[in-house]
Amino acid sequence: MRASVLLWLLCMAGPVSAADPGLVGRMVPPYPEGLKSNTGSCVGSESGEKEVCARSIATLDDAQDRSLQLFAAELVDRVGEEPRWRITDAVPYPALRPHEQVAIATCQRDGVADAGVVAIVDPAAAGAAAQDMLPALRWALRLDRKTGKFMPVAPASVRCYNEGHGE
Repeated sequence: MRASVLLWLLCMAGPVSAADPGLVGRMVPPYPEGLKSNTGSCVGSESGEKEVCARSIATLDDAQDRSLQLFAAELVDRVGEEPRWRITDAVPYPALRPHEQVAIATCQRDGVADAGVVAIVDPAAAGAAAQDMLPALRWALRLDRKTGKFMPVAPASVRCYNEGHGE
């Protein structure tokens, strides 16, 4: 029992999973053939407000708009109005159950807002419509802004804004 708990703790301390070797280090856009990014958000850096978009979290989606990967990226430059990103980590997009969604950049960890947290929430759960914040379910990550890698987070410590609340 102790060995399995220790193994779990060691796994929780490191990166979530091996990144897709074809994505890490890649400059986007352009995205790999047949793929695009439909959803993403700036998460900033640890350097301050003027670096609000120094890092981002986004989805990599197929032609049918199915999200396949989440990737973390750092801003490298701009071509006109379009930002260019270097992918620093990528993980498989989580399998979702009916009504679930992935909340990106709208979560709190231990009661503190953190745009680098990503989690599964269920806005259709019983009583969810009346809640301003929803608990994370079974899966949550945070972007370590220093390393650009995704790190696991205990879902019990995460709550995300219910984007449909009050509508």
